[in-house]
Amino acid sequence: MTAAVIVLGISLPSGVMAENTNQNVVVAQQEVQYEKMNVEDLPEAVTQAISEGYADYTLSEAYMGTDGSYKVKLTKGDEKVKVFFNASGEFLKIEQGDDQAGDEEVPVE
Repeated sequence: MTAAVIVLGISLPSGVMAENTNQNVVVAQQEVQYEKMNVEDLPEAVTQAISEGYADYTLSEAYMGTDGSYKVKLTKGDEKVKVFFNASGEFLKIEQGDDQAGDEEVPVE
């Protein structure tokens, strides 16, 4: 019985053939759109992260992304940065400068 199990176990994988299908997969990545929001409406975790990591900066604008992330514009003298956080206040990325690309200037109601 043991020999039959070993033979069966060895011959089974050779009978299974993997088909190599070279299919191209296209992943469409949607660009996140940001809608302007009141600075006071930022989640507390985000405002806490800003106060801890960017205490010398002034928070000038806030945006909420279609993916649930937050973009905040901060200034310190002539320096302007855009810092991105998730809703838990975790840092995602930083961008230098103050270009308006990707900002949806939608009035807050």
